[in-house]
Formats: sequence, C-alpha cells, structure tokens
Amino acid sequence: MTFLSAAQSAAVRLIGKKPTTFFSSTGKFELEICDLANEVVSDIVKAHEWRNLISLQVMTGDGVTVGFDLPADYDRMPVKAAVYRPQWNAWHYEAARDLDQWRDLINGEPTPSPGYWFILGGQMQFQPPLSDAAQFYYVSGNAVVGADGSPMPVFKTDADSVRFAQNASQGERLLTLGLIWRWRAQKRLEYAEDMSSYEILLAQLTGTDRGSRIFAEGHARMPVGVRSAYPRQLG
Repeated sequence: MTFLSAAQSAAVRLIGKKPTTFFSSTGKFELEICDLANEVVSDIVKAHEWRNLISLQVMTGDGVTVGFDLPADYDRMPVKAAVYRPQWNAWHYEAARDLDQWRDLINGEPTPSPGYWFILGGQMQFQPPLSDAAQFYYVSGNAVVGADGSPMPVFKTDADSVRFAQNASQGERLLTLGLIWRWRAQKRLEYAEDMSSYEILLAQLTGTDRGSRIFAEGHARMPVGVRSAYPRQLG
C-alpha cells in the first residue's frame, strides 16, 4: 500500500484518469495532489493520538543540566501527559502551570520531589535540574514511512506509505478520501459529502485505534484520576 495507489484512487474519482506517477510529474493535477497530501497527513496526525505514532523518550540528567532537547520527530505531548522516573512510576514530575509559575520555580519557589517540568524553547526543562532519569511518551509527527523503511513527516516519493494507522489499507483509504474532499474544496466545488465520508472513516479508525476495551463489572478499586500514594515509608 503506497502513496501512489492512494493518489491514483483519488485521481480516478476526481478527473477520470489514473496517472502513473505523481512526485516525478510536472502536471498541474499531480503537483496539486502531492501538495495536498502532506496537508492531509498533517491534519490526520493532529486528529488523534495514534498508537503507531506514540514514542517513548528517556532523558538522563547530571544534576546540573536543566533543559533537554525534544526528539527531532516530536509533535506534541498526549492529552494525559506524564513525565516520570523510570524506576519510580508512582511519583511523577509535576507540570508547571504556566510561564509565571515556571519563573517562580526558577527563582527558588519550593518544589515537591522529584520536581517540575515545562516545555520551553524546544526543550523539556526540569526544576530542580534532573539528577537521575526521566521519561515521557510523546506523539511523533512522522506519520509517513519511506520506501526504505525510514519514518518521516511528509510524502516525498510515490513509493512512500502511511504509518499512522494500525490497518495500512484503511489508512490509505483515509488518505484517498482526504485528498478528494480537499481537492474539490480547493477548486470551489461541492465537497460536503466527500468531507463527511472522510470524517466518518476517521472516526471509525480513531475509535478502534486502541484495540478492544475490557468491560469490568463492579466498583473500581482506585478512583479515576487519583494518583498513587507515596510508595515509601514516611518518617
């Protein structure tokens, strides 16, 4: 399943033709499709925390360094973002509320153990400086995989394929539908029905991306949203 097959499927429905190449073509339609494809895949990345795009980043501190560069493919933190020590999962770093609180922390406001984190200037920053290790999950922007198997953020050749969906053929179909409605919208043509088809499939794929849910009968042993207690003896 490649970009070429997805783009050809869109072309048949849009212009009644099936181009043999896109990225190596100088034709107006092919150039438009290549340009729109990267907009579509960017929107798809933003639409959901795709499991195929979730990566784990581990940082090792020295007790002095405050800021650590974000991964090159970093797009955003998950909605339920957490930064924690690899060997101490019950005791997370706290997220600084805003720039004002981060300034206060830097200026000496007391911090609970192990400390606070904040994203600023393309870095994950810690206060106090990270002395051991920390890790966090993030959403990668590399929703495309090249013909050589390398993840990347945009399509570059006809042989590239989608990476975001668990089911590659369904991911390709979503790309096709996205190309169709965006091209028609760009041409000021009626696109409402095509956009609806795209959104329905998007909802279906995002709804099943995490796999089956397990139904548990009875009361939960721990209330939702409550963190674990301090895992060591006090005093």
